[in-house]
Amino acid sequence: MADDKKQDSNDGLLFHLRLVPDGREGNKVYARSLRPGEEDTGEVVNVNAGDELIIRPGGMVVNSDEIDALSPKGFGGYAPIANTIWTWYRIVGEQVGFFVYLFALARRLDAAHAAWELAIQERDKARNEGAIGRRIGFFRALSEAEVAIITLHRGMNMLLRFNGVFPLGLEIPDSLKTLDPVVKEMRDAFEHIDERAQGKINQRGQMDAEALTIFDQPDFIESSILHYRGKDLHFEDDVLVALLSCRELVLKIIDLRVAAQNSKG
Repeated sequence: MADDKKQDSNDGLLFHLRLVPDGREGNKVYARSLRPGEEDTGEVVNVNAGDELIIRPGGMVVNSDEIDALSPKGFGGYAPIANTIWTWYRIVGEQVGFFVYLFALARRLDAAHAAWELAIQERDKARNEGAIGRRIGFFRALSEAEVAIITLHRGMNMLLRFNGVFPLGLEIPDSLKTLDPVVKEMRDAFEHIDERAQGKINQRGQMDAEALTIFDQPDFIESSILHYRGKDLHFEDDVLVALLSCRELVLKIIDLRVAAQNSKG
């Protein structure tokens, strides 16, 4: 996950990096970044008037873990990842096709988390409301949950198809594979809510009374559970687990990509 290449950018400050002393020759002061696993003693680089600060080739190593650490964790412990991907690309350089795929995936995950957070917040507020306020809060929370499910599934689908697009040997955990059919079923229902309202369970127009079950969510406010055609999804827990798992896979993709590039020399 490391590379010492740099690329000019018009994006302002991309990231900050700790430099440590790496020797001195007269008025030439050498500095470098910390090596992987190296303890930071707190020693600073002293550059006096008339000194020249020099970083030797390979002396500045940018690690994507360090870039990612700049994204603060939010609700549920999820940290936005789109900026990590963008910054990594601007520093390391990458094929545009690979970058935009990974960047789009990261944005889907961040958007899903934002909608998930809003849904949870609206749900919690609704719990303390009277009858009318509770219904209004319920409808708001469910609307955000719909957006979260639709957006999350796009991200999950991009990961599940990743090896077919970029064969890097990405291993998808069984837990995500198990969750995918349930998320997909609900995603399809929410995305094609007009068809479900007509009693259609698919785009082929197949009729089934269970299509209407997507509108019946009696356990969402109190238990955070969504129901559809006999399938249950614990919105608060299952969606967060999926988001965190997908986020970890995105970082793993960077590992695999860097390893593949390094093996080519």
